Amino acid sequence: MALTKNNNNMKRINKISFLLLSGVLAVTSCDKTRLDTKNLNQPSYAVLDNENGMYAYAKGFYKIGFGDQGVGSLDDGLGYGMLLIVQGFHEGMGDNIFVPWGNNNFKYADNPLWVKLDNGTKVNNPIGQGQIFETKLRNERAYGATNGFLPEWTYMYFLNNSSNLLLSKLNDVTFSGEAATKKKVLEAWAYWWKGYAYSRIGSMYIAGVIAETPNSTNGAFVTKEAMITEANKNFDKAATILTGLTSGGAYDEVVNQIIPGYMQPANYGVIPSPAVWVKNINTMKARNLLVNKKVADMNSGDWAQILTLTNAGLTSPNDYPFLVKTFNDNSKSIFDKDYGSAGSYTATDDPTYFPSERLIQDFKAGDKRLSNNFALRTSAQINIRGRGITFGTRYYLVDGGTGNGAYTYFDFGIGATDYFIAGSYEENMLMKAEALINTAGQRDAGLAIIDAIRNYQGAGIAAVSGTGLTDAQAREELRKERRCALFLRGLAWYDLRRLGMNLSVDDGGTGRTGCVVLDANGVVNTNCQINYAYLSYWDVPQNELDFNAPATGSAPVTSPK
Repeated sequence: MALTKNNNNMKRINKISFLLLSGVLAVTSCDKTRLDTKNLNQPSYAVLDNENGMYAYAKGFYKIGFGDQGVGSLDDGLGYGMLLIVQGFHEGMGDNIFVPWGNNNFKYADNPLWVKLDNGTKVNNPIGQGQIFETKLRNERAYGATNGFLPEWTYMYFLNNSSNLLLSKLNDVTFSGEAATKKKVLEAWAYWWKGYAYSRIGSMYIAGVIAETPNSTNGAFVTKEAMITEANKNFDKAATILTGLTSGGAYDEVVNQIIPGYMQPANYGVIPSPAVWVKNINTMKARNLLVNKKVADMNSGDWAQILTLTNAGLTSPNDYPFLVKTFNDNSKSIFDKDYGSAGSYTATDDPTYFPSERLIQDFKAGDKRLSNNFALRTSAQINIRGRGITFGTRYYLVDGGTGNGAYTYFDFGIGATDYFIAGSYEENMLMKAEALINTAGQRDAGLAIIDAIRNYQGAGIAAVSGTGLTDAQAREELRKERRCALFLRGLAWYDLRRLGMNLSVDDGGTGRTGCVVLDANGVVNTNCQINYAYLSYWDVPQNELDFNAPATGSAPVTSPK
């Protein structure tokens, strides 16, 4: 499963602004509505002049935003796609996994500055000058796909632009039957994905551009906070439309085409109703607040808002989440089951991505999710390729689990894994639990939710509610459970950042303490301190700035140390 890692021939020069790319990558099973993807600068829009073409295009948003095909300029040898590369960055920088290869800048992006061992010895990062210096150094077009800042920006602006195009064409098409309802569903679809795209840009980059017309951009870069505000505005537009719709008839007809059956989770069995779609929106808005503010800076009003949103979010395991799945026909699947996700690159004893010792230590004793999903390697991997002692592990992720009945993180089987691309029941409820724990008199109610999530995933461990935990102990239960319950859902980096662990110890941060690390001799240290020293938000990719210079008055496009 391990791939050849070679960057020598990967330094491509990309001479186009990624905001200007149309992102028309939709692939459908119908030849008459298949979009021409050979030249992204000259896509064929003829498909958008009829109702069926509009549905095919809307369905293609999955490939545009999350597929592992069609954006070759982002392939640095590992492959490409949100679920593989972008999710890899989020899980890697969140220290759930580590990626020791140079491709896409991974070996610098998730490599802490130093580690202090149990005996007090400080072991410095053996490669480069730390994440901040090395990632900023490679934010140049000359580095091509090696620029780690590039993928998420590209995929999300492709998705946003495609949404703009869909909106611009709605009034040019004659719809049959309940035409008004059909248009409203497609309009809500576009605003939902615009909200999603702006959410990810605002949650990862120091600044972004609000682009509202197809195939155009502007130099008015705005702050990350403004991007989140714009994201929520688009979510609200979608919610307003959906609130006026009902299930059945034209609504079901359209949604069943734009969310095809092989994308629908088997255990839910239905498309989202308008009300459940709005629940997804509320969960995403709660995430936007939670992950973009340091926990230490949250106030009672913030926690109250989280409670309001999560109470109106995905509160039931039966609430439909937005996800993607593999399918046994690659012309329909948006990604390869073997090479298209962070999970597939981790679930083997000869992986490309490796589970972190810090993830393993966060499972409580007897947690069946640990024994179901992770097994000991025949021999430990230590300091892989001399990348540093955090690049070592005794464990691998088991394909399909061991069968003990607990939640399984990854299965290579066709359609066997739900790849969550937005919110989920577990995420929503854990956000609610955190808000309760941080609300006076509600600590035990929050802990009861943690117990419920552990039961839902079959953890099989003792309840923590009603046991007299302190505030600090309750918050630690929450921190651990988010890592265990939400593994491979791309949220780990947000959590490490909002807890302040990314900030350099040398600049007054704490890093992470009490860590398990294998030293250079393979000795298991259990009380280490890790100084990650990671950027809080990434710079705008230079690939964008070279062709879209910030206008006067724009927000800063480079992140401070």
